Amino acid sequence: MRNLVGGGYRRKFALAAAAAFIAAGGVVAFAFFTAAGTGTGNGAVGTSTAWNVTSSAYTGGPLYPGSGSESIPFTVTNRSAGNQALTSISSALTTDGTGVWDVNTGSFNDSCLATWFTVSNTTPTFPDDLAGTAPGPAGAYSGTATLTMQDFPTSQNACQGVDPQITIAVD
Repeated sequence: MRNLVGGGYRRKFALAAAAAFIAAGGVVAFAFFTAAGTGTGNGAVGTSTAWNVTSSAYTGGPLYPGSGSESIPFTVTNRSAGNQALTSISSALTTDGTGVWDVNTGSFNDSCLATWFTVSNTTPTFPDDLAGTAPGPAGAYSGTATLTMQDFPTSQNACQGVDPQITIAVD
C-alpha cells in the first residue's frame, strides 16, 4: 500500500522549497561590468553678413561757397538671418586724396578740392542691435548725411556743376 502521508509531505516540502527559492531570488548569480564613456556633439554658429547701405536723392541745396546744405537720406539694413550690432556709421566725400568724385562725369575732379566740403551724419546710440531676417523683416536704421561747402579765400569755380559723391561706411 502506498504511503499517502509520506508522499504528500515530500511533495509539499518540494513545492515549499521551490517557492522559497524563487521568492529569495534564487541562487542564480548575475554578473556585470561597469564602464564610463563620453560623447561629443556640435552646434553651428552663423557668420556676419555685410550691411546693405542705400541712399536716396538729396534734398536741399544747391551748394555755394559758404552757404546751403544738402541732406542725403540713407538706410542701413541687416541682411543676415541673425541679429547684428551696428557699431559705427561715418560719411565722407568719395575722394582720391585731392579732388571729389563727380557723379555727373564719373571721374575725380582734382580741381574741386575735397577740403572745401564737410560731411556729417546722424548716428544712433551705439551699439544698435538690428534684427536679422529670420523670422520676419530685417532690422534697419535710417539716417541722414549732410553735405556743405565751405567758403575759402580762393576761386572755387572748379566745383561749379559738380555733384560730389559721398561714401557711407558702417560697421
